[in-house]
This record gives sequence, structure tokens and C-alpha cells, in this order.
Amino acid sequence: MQAKDFMTRQVVTVSADHSVSHAARIMLENRISGLLVCDDSGKLAGVLSEGDLLRRAELGPAAWRRAVGAADLMDPESFTRSHSWRVGDVMTKQVISVAEETSMDRVAAIMSTNGINRVPVLSGGRLVGIITRSDILRAIAHAVPDVTARGDQETRRAVLTRLCSDLGLDRDTTDVSVEDGNVCLWGEVDSQAKREAARVAAESICGVGGVRNKLRVGKNRL
Repeated sequence: MQAKDFMTRQVVTVSADHSVSHAARIMLENRISGLLVCDDSGKLAGVLSEGDLLRRAELGPAAWRRAVGAADLMDPESFTRSHSWRVGDVMTKQVISVAEETSMDRVAAIMSTNGINRVPVLSGGRLVGIITRSDILRAIAHAVPDVTARGDQETRRAVLTRLCSDLGLDRDTTDVSVEDGNVCLWGEVDSQAKREAARVAAESICGVGGVRNKLRVGKNRL
């Protein structure tokens, strides 16, 4: 799954020369929490989000003033961001973006790591779409198991491989049996969390009819 498969292509944007109040109305009308800012050629210039508007002067002095000692002071850059009517002065200019071919797992990781709700998709430096958290949900809803096993022996190998490679379970103390597509997990693990993860790993393989989890939770082995 790649960004181009799930991105929204009809992107609501504004110009850096639009007013902040105009941008806020667009966000309200479209029920979105952020706007991409582009120039006339479609090149991405920045992003304006709800977070950029929390210290606006329109909200009153408590929103934009910062107490320093006994006086209410503000540095010039913060003053500009809180008082300017232009989107270009208020927007965040350093924007994290991805390419059309970026995998969805990578997009999700970028959003999680940076604590952002949207990622612009660029092609040749031009905006071609946007990935939001709702698009991540669509990707999850359309996902299929990434391992498909046919036949009991192939299913057994696939489950064992996943248990050992993904979970790091000990091959000497873990075993799998399969009969008519039904999987049974045997052996010992050192925690209940690993026992449950083993079940999930087995269930994630397409072709598995059911999973009986007979793994025992033993004491931590040195």
C-alpha cells in the first residue's frame, strides 16, 4: 500500500496572501483542522493548523502574551505570528511531506513520530494529495493479511517463521501443529503478553482456520 493509493487528491488549500480569518472560515466550513498553503504554481509553501491559531490576538491578551518575570513580553517573531492578518506570517513553514510511492506504514510512522495529523504528498515538488488520519483508517480497513499460506505444512512454516522472526520466540521451546488449516501452538513463553502476541501472529496469516493457544507461561529463563 502506497500513499498514492489512499491519499485525498482534491485538497483544500489557501494562498499565503489570504487572511487568517478567511482561512479559519474555510477550516470551519470544510470541518478540517488544517490547511495546506500553496503558491500559484501549486508548490507547497507551508501548513496552517489549529495549533498555529491558539495564540492569536483576536482571542484576547491572555492568548498571545507570555509572562516573563513581572512583565508581559513577547519576542518579535511570536508577536508577528499572533497579530499578522496574513496566512504567510502565521503558517508553519517547515512541512514534513512524502512522495506518492511512500508506503502507508512509513506514512503512519512519520505521523506518529512527529505528532502530526496530516502529511502532504508531493510529486516533482508539486502538491498532488494529502494523507490524513482518516486515510490511515481507510488503509487499515482495506488491509489483507500479508502472508498467505496454502496447505498444512506451508501454514506451519509460515506461523513458525513469524513467531521466531517477529516475536523472537525460541524455536527450541516453541512448536506448531496444523491440521486441516487449524493451528495449535505448543511450548513455553516467559510472559502472558508473548503468549497473546503469538496467537495474534498466527491469526494474521491467511489460510489459518483457527488457533488453539496451548503455550504455557513459564518463569523467565536466564
